[in-house]
Amino acid sequence: MHYLCMITLLIASATAFTNNLNQFLLTFDLPQTDLSSVDEKWIEQPLDHFDSNEKRTFKMRYFENLELWKPKAPIFVFLGGEGEQDPRWIYSAYDFFFTVKMAKEAHGALFATEHRYYGKSLPDIPNTNTIEYFKFLSSHQALEDLASFIKMLKSNSKYKSSKVVVVGGSYSGNLAAWMRKLYPELVDAALSSSAPVLAKKDFKEYLDIVRYTFGKYGTDGCLAKIEKRFKHDEDLLKTPEGREELKKKYNICPENDLTVLENQQLFFQWLEYSEFMALSQYGLPHEIEAQCERKPHIQRKIKPIWRNGCNNVDFKSYDWTQDMFAAWIYQYCTEFGYLQTTSSEKQPFVHWSPLEFNLKYCKGFVKGDIEKAMDEGIAKTNKRYGGLKPNVTKVVFTHGDMDPWHTLGVLQDLGPDAPVIMTNGTAHCRVLGYTDDEPEEMKKVRKQVQELIMKWISQ
Repeated sequence: MHYLCMITLLIASATAFTNNLNQFLLTFDLPQTDLSSVDEKWIEQPLDHFDSNEKRTFKMRYFENLELWKPKAPIFVFLGGEGEQDPRWIYSAYDFFFTVKMAKEAHGALFATEHRYYGKSLPDIPNTNTIEYFKFLSSHQALEDLASFIKMLKSNSKYKSSKVVVVGGSYSGNLAAWMRKLYPELVDAALSSSAPVLAKKDFKEYLDIVRYTFGKYGTDGCLAKIEKRFKHDEDLLKTPEGREELKKKYNICPENDLTVLENQQLFFQWLEYSEFMALSQYGLPHEIEAQCERKPHIQRKIKPIWRNGCNNVDFKSYDWTQDMFAAWIYQYCTEFGYLQTTSSEKQPFVHWSPLEFNLKYCKGFVKGDIEKAMDEGIAKTNKRYGGLKPNVTKVVFTHGDMDPWHTLGVLQDLGPDAPVIMTNGTAHCRVLGYTDDEPEEMKKVRKQVQELIMKWISQ
């Protein structure tokens, strides 16, 4: 299998609105296939699980693969997160995906669910008012969707004695752990990969780990080179000649005014920080070394935000409420925070992504004071799910030391049946899929995870 350097980021906040699992999927050179063994299906869900007066429903999409299934074998549910679900995660031929490998060895049934408001699982309600449209989007509602889905499966007599394993990575890794916490009678075991279970507004630790990654896995003097580059580009913003040089260097649209503070901040987020963040979050040590040497084959950069063939960094020209990533912006503005700022003094990337700038993306998604609304949402999230100490058993938490998100994850064992496994030299969600160039330790970790899950569902 070949590794592809094709990660794309749009902005720094919450790893750029993009689905972390879908970005991880881009690291695999997947052969073309008709996916004939995977069926697309739908389940009708209440629009609001908590208001009996709300009678509207929506159709939630999921995928099913019974090619490996044998009676009484377990059910493996690969949870969707902040983006469209991809049926390839449960395609039987792709046994380099960990969920498929477990299902092959256990003769299990494979399912992949899609999160409400993402992909094709959209409510059929008017979107004339952003706040009203998204008010039924939350992790709490999504967990109820999953509970209804599993109950539907278990109502089928052929699954009556089957154990249920949920698997998720990144935000859906949160959901996997929280499903086991809230519905232990429905979920028998969970794999929670790279899950930032702690909601936090100022996620300044993100860039601290990017610094750690380049310091540990980069070449000698790499951090000094990074600091010099960013200070140089910061200085260029101070003069008309320097700003023109930056426009040419980064193909910024000629009409963009780089004297405007918001545009300067957007420039640094989209066209400066993103390549380092993407490498730390999704890369491998040899790619970190290559980036330090500025070798030309490294392409793990931002996908250009084109306007007539140039990168548009005019902040006011964007309406985030109409953006294709609006659903995730709404969730992090109202539930999680996850704002990846330059507040820390430890990071080497100068300070062009302050908290107050990141909060501006939330305009139009909440009523009144944006920061107050985010604080209240974060407090509710951490209280509901337990933050870094969720009351769970039969959940295994996995992390890579290069992944900045691990700083918001469970890092200490919660008990003998809720262990944490940290793997050095790996990054975000790496346990979920095999690559040829991964550290040998990763293979051992998967074996350990699989043994734990099989032990739990055999009890």
